[in-house]
Amino acid sequence: MKARQRHLTYLALLALALLFTFGVSTAWADDSGPVDPAVAAAMSQSNAPVPVIVFTDGNTDAVMATLPSSVDITSLPSLDAFAADLTDDQITALANSPDVNAITMDGDVQGMGWSDTMDFTNLAINLGAVTSPSDGGPAGAGVSVAVLDSGVSNLADLRNPDGSSRVVAFKDFVKNRRQAYDDAGHGTFVAGLIAGNGASSTPLDQGGNATMQYAGVAPQARIVSLKVLDKNGNGKESNVIRAIAWTIQNRQQYNIRVLNVSLGGDVTGPIETDPLAMAVETAWKAGIVVVTSAGNEGDFGPGGILSPGNDPYVITVGALNTQQTASTSDDAVCSYSSIGPTFYDEIAKPDVVAPGNRNISLRVPWSYIDLTAPQNRIAVNSYIPSAPSWAPPVYFMLSGTSTSTPVVCGIAALMISADPTLSPDDVKARLMATAHTVPGADAAQQGAGEVDVAAALASIVSANGYALSQKLGTGTTVLPADTYDRWNDYKWTKYRWTKYRWTKYRWTKYRWTKYRWTKYRWTKYRWTDISWTRYRWTTLIQGE
Repeated sequence: MKARQRHLTYLALLALALLFTFGVSTAWADDSGPVDPAVAAAMSQSNAPVPVIVFTDGNTDAVMATLPSSVDITSLPSLDAFAADLTDDQITALANSPDVNAITMDGDVQGMGWSDTMDFTNLAINLGAVTSPSDGGPAGAGVSVAVLDSGVSNLADLRNPDGSSRVVAFKDFVKNRRQAYDDAGHGTFVAGLIAGNGASSTPLDQGGNATMQYAGVAPQARIVSLKVLDKNGNGKESNVIRAIAWTIQNRQQYNIRVLNVSLGGDVTGPIETDPLAMAVETAWKAGIVVVTSAGNEGDFGPGGILSPGNDPYVITVGALNTQQTASTSDDAVCSYSSIGPTFYDEIAKPDVVAPGNRNISLRVPWSYIDLTAPQNRIAVNSYIPSAPSWAPPVYFMLSGTSTSTPVVCGIAALMISADPTLSPDDVKARLMATAHTVPGADAAQQGAGEVDVAAALASIVSANGYALSQKLGTGTTVLPADTYDRWNDYKWTKYRWTKYRWTKYRWTKYRWTKYRWTKYRWTKYRWTDISWTRYRWTTLIQGE
C-alpha cells in the first residue's frame, strides 16, 4: 500500500451533496473601516511598506491604477483583489476609496513542495509521487477529454496562463446554443476534477497565497464539453448517443482520447440490447478511453452497476472514501458505491475505485447545484487564510461515483500525454494491474482496487487484444434469481423509473462497430417519436 505524502429514466450520478457548512458573515470590517487590525498594528510599528491584500468591489483595475507605477502589484482576479507592499499613506488612501472592501495582511506562509498543498483527492491517487508539471512531469498537455454532462462554464481554472480557454469545443444537444454555459453546474465540477489548474488557489511556491490547491489531475488537458443534460439534470438517452457519435466523428480534429460519462441508468437486458452500451463500445473501438460511473446503488447490494458501466470494454469506476486524511491506510470503499457483478451478463464490475467522497472542484455561481446546496460552497479563507469571510467561493464539494469517474479520466489523460501510442485497452490494463487492494472490501466492491497514477505511469503492461472485464456467469450464476425482482421494486421505490423494455427494439440489427458515423444524418430520425426513457440526477445530501 502506498503512503500518501499530503483531495434515460437514466440517473446522472451527479452528487451525493455533502453538507459541510462554512460560516459566512455579511460584513468583515470592524468599526475602524476596511483596514484589518493586523495591518493597522503593522502600520503603527514601522515606517516600512506593509505587505497587504486589497479586496475591491470588482473595480480592481481602477483601484490598482491609483497606485504609483513603482509599486509591484500582484493581481488576484479570481478574488477581485491584488497584493502589494504599500506605505502607510497608500493604505490610508485606499481605505478611503469606496471601491475598496477590505485590506488584509499578506501574511507569511511556510514554503511547500509539489505534494504539500495537494488536496486529499490527488493524494489518494499518489499524484504527489509524480514529477510536477513545473519540473517537466506529465500534465495532460495536448490531450482532449470529452465530458458528457450539463455543459461547462469557462472559469479561470480552465484557462491557460495567457488567458486562453482550454475548453476547445462546446456542443449543446439540449438548447442548441453556441456559447458554452452550464446552468446545472455539474459538468463544470467534473471538468475541474479532470483539468482544473488550481489558478484560484495558487500556493506559495507558485507565487500565490493558498495553503491548499484544488487542481484537477491533468491541469493542462483540454475539455470538449457536450451538453446532454438540462438545468435540472434531465435529458434523453438519444441525446447521449448523439453526443457519443459526435465525439467519434470529431475525435481527430480535437484529439479526443478520453470520454467521461458520469451518467448511469437502469440495466433492462443483456448488453447486446442496450443502445448506450453499444455506443460506448463504438467509441472505445474508435480509440477513445471511455470512463463511466458504477452507480450510487451500494445499498441495494450485488447487481447495482448501472448502464453503460455494465459494458465489459469500458473502465467502470466506483467511489472511495479517503476519510479526508493524509494516509491511505484508512481508505475505504464508499457504502453507496454500486456493487457488481452486472445484471444479465454478470460482468465483473467495477474495474477500479477512485476518490468519490467529499471531492472539491469548481463552483458555477447561481447554477442548479449551487442554489440547491449553498452550504457545499468552500469558503475562500479556508485555504487562503488572509481572505475575508465574504470572499465569493470559487470551489464546491460533492460526492458520488460521478465525481470519482473524472479522477480516472484525468489519470488516463496523463498516461496518454506521456505516451500517445497507448490504446484504450493499454490504459485499462495498466490502471487495473497497478491498483492497490482496499482493505475490508471484496472484488465486487472495488474491482482491481484503488488507482495509483504514479504506478500506472511507470507500468509497461500492454494489452493483448481487448481488455474486457471478466464475465462471471450467465445471469443467475452469481446473482440469485430473485435479485431481478428486488431490483424492480428498488428502482421503482427510489427513482420511479419507468419499467421500459429496451428489448422490444431490435438493436442488434445495427452493426455498431462498422458504422460510418461521419456520414450519418442524425436528423433523419425523429427522436421525439420514440418513447425514450428519461434520466435525471439524484442528489443525496449526506456523504460519508
